[in-house]
Amino acid sequence: MADKYNVKATKKDGTTYEGVMKTKEPRLVNGLFAIAEHDGSWTYIQPDELSEITFKPVAEEAQE
Repeated sequence: MADKYNVKATKKDGTTYEGVMKTKEPRLVNGLFAIAEHDGSWTYIQPDELSEITFKPVAEEAQE
């Protein structure tokens, strides 16, 4: 099973947020979805503003 997931959240207005997280399901924090961005920052979105949210496993590279 993957340890990291690419997450992509699209709001109803078309704004898209992307990041990498160590979870395969959305997390609610104080009623908002928490999205970890690639630069380490976090974005919090109201669930009723989202039209789509996806989590895709990141393939781990073989370590020698």
